[in-house]
Parts: sequence; C-alpha cells; structure tokens
Amino acid sequence: MDWQTAASAAGRIAGAAAQDAPQGLRALETLEELRGLIPFLGASLSAWDEQRGEHVVVAEAGYRDETLGALNGQSYLDDPTWHVTYGRRVPVPWRDMPFAPEESPIIRDSLLPCGYREGMTAPFFRSDGGYSGMLTLNTDSVSEPSEAALEMLRLLSPRLSDVVDGAPAASTPSGPGPGQHRLAVSAGGLCTPLDDDRVPPPELVETIRGCLRAGPGAASFLVWERGERLPWHVAVETAAEAGLAGIVTCTRSSVPERLSRRELEVLAGLVVGLSNQEIADALRASRRTISTHVEHILAKLGVRSRTEAATRAAREGLHLPGALLTAT
Repeated sequence: MDWQTAASAAGRIAGAAAQDAPQGLRALETLEELRGLIPFLGASLSAWDEQRGEHVVVAEAGYRDETLGALNGQSYLDDPTWHVTYGRRVPVPWRDMPFAPEESPIIRDSLLPCGYREGMTAPFFRSDGGYSGMLTLNTDSVSEPSEAALEMLRLLSPRLSDVVDGAPAASTPSGPGPGQHRLAVSAGGLCTPLDDDRVPPPELVETIRGCLRAGPGAASFLVWERGERLPWHVAVETAAEAGLAGIVTCTRSSVPERLSRRELEVLAGLVVGLSNQEIADALRASRRTISTHVEHILAKLGVRSRTEAATRAAREGLHLPGALLTAT
C-alpha cells in the first residue's frame, strides 16, 4: 500500500473514531474502516481496566471466541510479544519481533492454528502517559500490515486511545470545514491531503513540511502566505515519537491579539530563545526597532516578561515558526 492510499484510509478511520456516538459503536465502525488500511481477518479494540488488571473488549471483528479470550487474558500479558510491544509503545508486527513467531506461546498455540500468518498489537497511551488499551490485529498475509499502514497507526494512536478509553469524541468535525485543510505528514516530510477535494496551497504545504522537519516543539503555529490578509493556524493533531510526523489541521485564523505580522515574527524569535540582536539580524532590522516590537508584544499579550510571552505563544500557537525566521 502506498502512502497516499494509506493516508486516505487513515482519514476515514479518524473520522469514525471522532464521530459523536456511543463508545461501542465508535469502536466497531473504527474497526470496519480499519479494513481499508489493513485487510485483517481478525481485530479487536480493548480497554485496560486498571482495577481488575485486565483488558476488556470494546469491539471486535472476525475472531473466534477462544482467540479473542487468549488475546485479552492473562496469558497474553505473560507472552513475550506483549512485553516487546508494550516496551516499545508502538505497533510491532510479528516480523519485527526479536524472536521467531513460534517462540511466542500465543502465536504458536492460538494464532497460527487459525490460519494467521502475520499480526500486530498497537498499545495506546493517554496524554498523561497512562496506558489505556490496545488494538490487536491479525492477517493471512505475511506482507500485511504494510510499513505505510504501521506509520498511519502510529499517527492515529491518540484518536484510537480515546476510543478505547471512552473519552468523548473530538470536538472538531472529522471532515474539513470552510477554510480548513487536513493533511497526513510522513516522518520523511511527505504531505498528503486527507480530503482529495481540498488540496492546500503549495506554499502552505512547503511551510508545514519545513516546520515539522525542524523537530519537536513545532506542534502549533501560524503560517502567513504571501499576499494573504489572514494567516493559517496549523495544529499537529497527532505526532510520531520524533515529532516529525502527524495529522495536521490547517484553519484560517484571525490575527491573534491584534499582533502585526512583524510582531508575530519577533514573537517567533522569542519562542526559539533568540536575543533582540539575533532577531534584528534575522529580520534585517535595528536592535532598537526589535526592542520596541517586544514592548508592544508584551502589552498586547498582557504579560510581564519575554519568557511569559514565549510560553503563551508556544502553548497557543500564536507565532510564525521560528524555523522560518532563523532561515531568512
């Protein structure tokens, strides 16, 4: 499966996971959409019950009762495949285990006899780091899940975690609204629209790619295209471990706190820790001019220090990317 096909499937999965519906229905429809990403024979979404110390099935498709019980019982928690998967905190297929599949009692005794030839478990974690549950999935093809599918599952992990954890559906709609674009961004910086009829402007895509390549911290920021009256607010909805990939939502935004474009550029310098002189050098302005801009920024944001301004801007995405500022 190529990246674009996987990204389109991921968009449908994210939409099913984010719908306003009871947990069981959301989970079941999420599994059904998952077939478009990975053609599985059996799959289940299970929540972790902290008090009982066991998994509870939220939805399943295709498993025999005995297989479902084995994958969600104590025997799986004792299996080496579980220890590897939980330790890495990402989906791990059989082929990437540090041992032969037959060395796993669950694979040898419960999965291979059912005709499965490949499989994986995706563990989910809440934003506070707590374990919330898992997706188990098995196929009759040694080539599934593909690497593109595994990458997409990593990107979708926060959405799927909410499903198994019973968290309310996302407040934002699954599809784009007016003046909005949704993209899947690979670890290599490839941007693919999740909605074929809404292709973002090329300049916006290039800017997002450059910002995500800059590394962790570029989770929320503004992009202002040439000649446009209003900026885009860019939010990385989900991010891979290195911070270089995610599902990105771009929305037309008003100018925050009446800040001018130049003040937003100066604010970007504060966010990345530049001094007034360094900002002046990057923007080809005088140090005195930058000092004046900083005073105006503090007043408009209602904060007392550069650090407070930078903290708020980074938290709320009220700045143009520092990666672009330092590159000018």
